[in-house]
Amino acid sequence: MSITTASPADQVRLLDLQQLDTALDRARHRMQQLRQDPEYARLQQALADQQATAEQTAAALEDAREEVRRSEARVAEVQTRRDRNQARLDAGQGSAKDLENMMHELDTLKSLQDEHEGTELEAMEAAEQAENADAQAQQDLAAARAAAQERGAHVKGEAAAVATEGNDLTGRRKALAATLPEDLVARYDKIRERNGGIGAARLVGNTSEASGMPISPADLAQIEQAEPQTLVYCPDSGAILVRAAAGDTAPTEHSEQER
Repeated sequence: MSITTASPADQVRLLDLQQLDTALDRARHRMQQLRQDPEYARLQQALADQQATAEQTAAALEDAREEVRRSEARVAEVQTRRDRNQARLDAGQGSAKDLENMMHELDTLKSLQDEHEGTELEAMEAAEQAENADAQAQQDLAAARAAAQERGAHVKGEAAAVATEGNDLTGRRKALAATLPEDLVARYDKIRERNGGIGAARLVGNTSEASGMPISPADLAQIEQAEPQTLVYCPDSGAILVRAAAGDTAPTEHSEQER
């Protein structure tokens, strides 16, 4: 059988319980928001994107440096051949035909070396550009990492504060519920569960604070005629209504805090 009565004082203390439960709901909602913090998610994605960019620029830089090494090797190889042929030519080694061929080859090697040196210069310029791009990418990566870490630390700190608040509220809620009749708390919890978090609210004048709507004269007359210990309910939301007469019996936790 459902509970139908409760002392006016206990009814008023349901408002304190409701206040704690509302605060707990806010804390849970805030914790959920922090777990799904959109700004932190955005910064994490920006960090991942910048990490990919930095990896690409690092790879491009290594390729550019490898091309410089290959260009330098080609130039050095041609220079070695030129030096060898020039030494033989200077020493007059070989027949006149051989010397003529060596002079022709020296001209060819000179042209080839000029070509390789041009390619080498282009490779060095490309490597310099790659170095600048990589340096900028690494700088941007460091900034992205710092921004993500800063936001992560902020979210973690706020989550810790919310968790502390939640633990305090839970303890106070448990202590208060223990002083109320179990069947009254069970009734309140059941209503609150099906009513979007509102299990008890004040009746102020002809208005239910649970629904925010005026109560019809007929329903209000029935509520006013009920005995103070009789539980009455909001016609629109089904929440337990705490009447002014009951409210005069004992101050709520909120009113005590204001004092």
